[in-house]
Amino acid sequence: MFREDELSKSKVFEWFLVNQLKAEFFWRDPYKNEVDIILVDKKIVPVEIKYGRVDFSGLLKFMKKFKVNEGFIISPAKEETQKINRKSISVVPAFKFLLNY
Repeated sequence: MFREDELSKSKVFEWFLVNQLKAEFFWRDPYKNEVDIILVDKKIVPVEIKYGRVDFSGLLKFMKKFKVNEGFIISPAKEETQKINRKSISVVPAFKFLLNY
């Protein structure tokens, strides 16, 4: 559970990244699984923004449905890569993601 100040930081973090990436698309299914940003250039790139606890479930559902093999989770500082069911999910600090996109 977030305290009020953490919730505010989380919302500002998400708002900042959505605006910096000029995000035009997101995804949500009828079961409320969602991906915060869908970047579309030469390929589809699903991106979740997580200020606190990292949850892969919405990203994995999107990747399976649309046959995407790589996705990202943007965090304040955490960095790791997970391979789940032949899908690669990179957890990347915001500054590194913004430098590359």
